Amino acid sequence: MYCHLNQFYKTCFLGHGLENFLNMSSYTDFLKKAFRLGCNFILLLICFLNANELRAQDPSPFVINEFMASNSLTLRDENSEFSDWIEILNITTNSANLGGYFLTDDPARLTQWAFPSVSIPRGGYLVVFASGKNRTNNPARLHTSFSLKSEGEYLALVQPDGTSIASVLEPEYPEQFRDVSYGLDDTGTNYLYFTKATPGATNGAGLLSFVEKIKLSMDHGFYDQPFDLTLSTETTNAIIRYTTNGLLPTVNGGMQYSNTLRISRTTVLRAAAFRTGYKPSAVETVSYLFLDDVIRQASDGKAPAGWPTTWGGNTVDYGMDPEVVTNVTYAGTIKNDLKTLPSFSLVLPTSSLFDGSTGIYANPGQDGRAWERPCSLELIHPNGTKGFQIDAGIRIR
Repeated sequence: MYCHLNQFYKTCFLGHGLENFLNMSSYTDFLKKAFRLGCNFILLLICFLNANELRAQDPSPFVINEFMASNSLTLRDENSEFSDWIEILNITTNSANLGGYFLTDDPARLTQWAFPSVSIPRGGYLVVFASGKNRTNNPARLHTSFSLKSEGEYLALVQPDGTSIASVLEPEYPEQFRDVSYGLDDTGTNYLYFTKATPGATNGAGLLSFVEKIKLSMDHGFYDQPFDLTLSTETTNAIIRYTTNGLLPTVNGGMQYSNTLRISRTTVLRAAAFRTGYKPSAVETVSYLFLDDVIRQASDGKAPAGWPTTWGGNTVDYGMDPEVVTNVTYAGTIKNDLKTLPSFSLVLPTSSLFDGSTGIYANPGQDGRAWERPCSLELIHPNGTKGFQIDAGIRIR
């Protein structure tokens, strides 16, 4: 589309110093002058100014449809390496050639890496590895000269003229996560995260973002006095839910956190944060140990509330033996004795241990991966030295 300005100049500026307009250095100056002189614009065309002409750029048939900037298990390249990758989609109803197009992660180097001649059928996809290996000889195994940063950066597909942008994420795409891709939704207008990446295929259901991890005001450990515990997340409008029975909190399961929690006895707390359209935060598991009630739990040997009274043919006998706890030989030092060594805290639902059909404690003769149960493992040092918490798997043998 061409818009000739010569007649426009003569019509609007006759008798108003036409030579000044012809010497103007920018289209912006031209518009400012035009408005000052009271010219009425019926239509403003935003185009590329080239000499006396404004020209509209043809739209590109290609978009950056999906990419992964932290690929550890999702897609291997021909060297069996998990390189970053970028997926290009042909959004038109005709086959189109990418030859001469460019990919770049630097807005100052729009022609950073050039595509060879390679066609994408209508509605088709092309996956390019962003590995830094710079390979263009085989159109089926293309590699850019740069890799992608998981913390976020500029990414653009540039048209063959070297300046027109076909598709861009600017000023930079957001933080990326391991084996999670980022791409366009089914409307082609919004970018989302995809926990199930689909290189070379249609994108599935996506997520707006990730809920930030939960922060707890008190670390796990041994405590003698009650304390107030606060839970928080930096994600606005997120809901925090927690449990104290070993079960994992879910969007509908557990108790909703609203106020400070008073911790006055041994408590195992598991918490996560949720927001609609977001991936929930990781579950945080912490064990707060009060030795006064540890040494006196189930002092009669009977099952505490929520624990099974029997499993298999076992005779149930819970808790520490009161004959030891109250013995004059040990009673005065027993709490300190329990803190002479670091402690492990294993947290999992009681059903994972004691269910008659699936519990690993109730079925000790079973083994193998099918009899492994997910759990949380904490190392707790009595002197306050930092330990750890890790999600793990546990088997009887």
